[in-house]
Amino acid sequence: MGTLKIFPPERMDSEFPWVLWAVGWLALLKAFIWLAYEPVEPQPVLQLMAAKNLINILPAVIFGIGIWNLRKWAVWGILILAIGNLIFFILNPQTLHAAMVYSEVQLYTMILSSVTLLCNGPVGDFLILCATPVMLRYAK
Repeated sequence: MGTLKIFPPERMDSEFPWVLWAVGWLALLKAFIWLAYEPVEPQPVLQLMAAKNLINILPAVIFGIGIWNLRKWAVWGILILAIGNLIFFILNPQTLHAAMVYSEVQLYTMILSSVTLLCNGPVGDFLILCATPVMLRYAK
């Protein structure tokens, strides 16, 4: 088993599976995008979301890098993380509002909320579940 490279150059090759490339980036975005916005929610909801996001940072980064390095353990890890996040949102539906971005301009609200729901909400986790069979086919 070779060493892990943070940004393996082969991930930029045209024959590299785009699903693994995309899920690797999604994992990294899931780890850090929550730092870029501050939802207007009650303190308990913000604390709950902060705890979830802090717990997810390191595993999401490790699994994203592992996926780019075609490691099967990383695919299983991101799958477990995605399932855990989906369970979190099912058990705490009030936190979905914290994954939304509200603006006076409706277009900004739609665009920014789509990004945060993808990167920090259940949409990205659902897409990871859908991509798992393809990732497992390419991972070693």
